[in-house]
Amino acid sequence: MMSKFFEKGITLLELTIVLLILVALAGVTIPYVAGTGQMAMCQATDASMQAIKRAIMGGPSGPGFYGDMLGYYPKKTKSLTADFNLHYLLSKPTDTSWGSMATYNPKTAVGWRGPYLQGGRMSPSNLDASFDKDNSLTPPKAFDPTDAATFSLKVHDSVIATTNHPQIMDAWNRPIILQVPCEKATASAATCTPKPDYARLVSAGPGSGINPGDASINTLIVYTKSAATPPPWSASDRGDDRVLYLKQPDPYPKGNTPCNQL
Repeated sequence: MMSKFFEKGITLLELTIVLLILVALAGVTIPYVAGTGQMAMCQATDASMQAIKRAIMGGPSGPGFYGDMLGYYPKKTKSLTADFNLHYLLSKPTDTSWGSMATYNPKTAVGWRGPYLQGGRMSPSNLDASFDKDNSLTPPKAFDPTDAATFSLKVHDSVIATTNHPQIMDAWNRPIILQVPCEKATASAATCTPKPDYARLVSAGPGSGINPGDASINTLIVYTKSAATPPPWSASDRGDDRVLYLKQPDPYPKGNTPCNQL
């Protein structure tokens, strides 16, 4: 037999109190969940960049692209001026400049034996120009604005919007970029010398919205001419960018913004 308490049911006052408690809890929980989601996306992007680094530089599962291709990073051709592109971790380069290296030779342990990663996606077609994939901005974001008259620095980036290849995306559905600094003796010099030891992966981070063009890669690579000892390259304040160097320790003392502070 049910007690009189349950037979009476819930009163209007009791229902009102329950609703007020639920509303109060929602007010606390919603921003907490939102912040936790952003932090999780940041952590997932950092984990993806670590996986890309292992695919390029090697790890427990093998030597990676860099070792298989005798010291080259993923790019279309062997040319020093070729732009880099991470999709060559997913599909083999077909340019004739690679020669026999386009196919893995088990006898010599040389050549492409990918895919080195799984899960590439087509990049959105409406990427904003602020990614500066081909250094076309004026002034280019990769130049040191404090010393452009006597020294300039260009970065060979991944070409994204002009290709129809799958890319490796971050958690915000924006392509992760491979950048390799290229040093020019003067601002007017026609050629530059790549600095592969300072290659890095960059994600534009959360940005200001959910659309692909709502974030930009705006971290400068700045050359410190007064540095007496290596490394001469330092990275500027990167805001919400996620940056991971492939061969060198991060030269920027502050590093990336912690995921729980984005």
